[in-house]
Amino acid sequence: MKFRNAISEIKGLQYLTEKLDLKSPMGKRFLLDTEMLYSEIDLNVEFSLLEQFVQLIKVNIETSKAIQNELSHLRDIRGTVANLKVNLILDDVELFEIKSFIMHSQRILNLQRESKQEIIKLPNFADLIKILDPQNSGIPSFYIYDDYSAELAEARKNLRVAKSENGNSEDKLEDLFTKAHEIEQKVRENLCFQIKSFADNLGEALKQLAHLDLLIAKALQAINMNFNRPRLIQGTTKYKGIFNPLIKNELQKQNKKYQDIDIEIQKSVCLITGANMAGKTVVLRTLALCQYLCQFGFFVPAASAQISLVDKIMISVGDEQSELNGLSSFASEMMNVSKMLEESKNNNNVLILVDELARTTNPVEGLAIVNALADIFYQNKIRSVITTHYSGLNSYFRKLRVKGLDKDFGNKVITQKNINSYMDYSLIEDNTGEVPHEALRIASLLGIDKEIIEGAKNQLNKEASINRN
Repeated sequence: MKFRNAISEIKGLQYLTEKLDLKSPMGKRFLLDTEMLYSEIDLNVEFSLLEQFVQLIKVNIETSKAIQNELSHLRDIRGTVANLKVNLILDDVELFEIKSFIMHSQRILNLQRESKQEIIKLPNFADLIKILDPQNSGIPSFYIYDDYSAELAEARKNLRVAKSENGNSEDKLEDLFTKAHEIEQKVRENLCFQIKSFADNLGEALKQLAHLDLLIAKALQAINMNFNRPRLIQGTTKYKGIFNPLIKNELQKQNKKYQDIDIEIQKSVCLITGANMAGKTVVLRTLALCQYLCQFGFFVPAASAQISLVDKIMISVGDEQSELNGLSSFASEMMNVSKMLEESKNNNNVLILVDELARTTNPVEGLAIVNALADIFYQNKIRSVITTHYSGLNSYFRKLRVKGLDKDFGNKVITQKNINSYMDYSLIEDNTGEVPHEALRIASLLGIDKEIIEGAKNQLNKEASINRN
């Protein structure tokens, strides 16, 4: 999977992409074309490069800023390089593009060497610069200079003299101009022949500079957002202090605090219960986000992370109604579940995340569906997390519960605006199989009409009495 496809899967990826401080068009293209990685070796190479840039920025921020400034002047010259490779004669604009590109590339190479950290290996274009800048001006503009040919210099001189003298015929001036132009074309052909030998190096530089741009942007993001390098393992995925950057940013705008959580994902099924507003959906989205970030070579939003790689991430969050296809939310959800089931039966290495499975059907059938699907994941040892409101879940499943409204309110008034401040979003082991009944408590705290609250309580008492008898 490419990064451009993953963006449509997880909203948080789009947010982080927009926050990346990419400076060049190649860097943006490089990111979108990045393939999801499945090899620990390849990912650790990327993480090591990223770690080096994090250290460079922390120790020498001026060098990283200078490199980014050079990157911001780069143009994507893939088309020009392609023309060079097939022996097309480049015009002045294309030659200017190459000259400008190699000058900025050479400055970036020198900046890395000056900082004694040549993290990204770049071709040395000193010889090519001598060809395209024969006057050693250091200016990226390009012209077929007189320095390239004594014959050309003489022809241009004769043309200038003829123009300055009165009495020269138009035919003579035309002949002199044509001669100068013909010599210039021969010089251009020879010039393109000379620089063609650098075509492969130019292509390599394009790739390396795009990667460099992305690495610096990733490093800055990791520093600014407190992301950390994940440790790759083959067992249980473990997060300490995991957080969702998008939600955290939105809460900070409202002067609210985001609560990080800890969670482990074994090669088995895990059920998460908790009241509405308890952040269960955010947990699933964040787990998917972190898995994607890790396998696209980013550091992750967590104080620490040990992550087991997967071949596919499958997520169903309940807001993916296929209305355009004529499917209800339940039908759409069951289609997704069917695909997950197929992966499970094939014992594929997948991460499956399902939010409020079967919540739109009646509770009896809904509970049966949750238990049936979870049982298949459990038997096939599929790394899976399912959130649910249903009680009566099979006893052998691992169950986590969001603590919920477990804080001391004191004499404070709970409102819609501040209730999140009193929610404890941490996850605790809970093997009772019972989902906490906090809906009425939350409704009451929010000041919902007392007649509704009392009526609902009476209904619950009647049902409890019937069950006892």
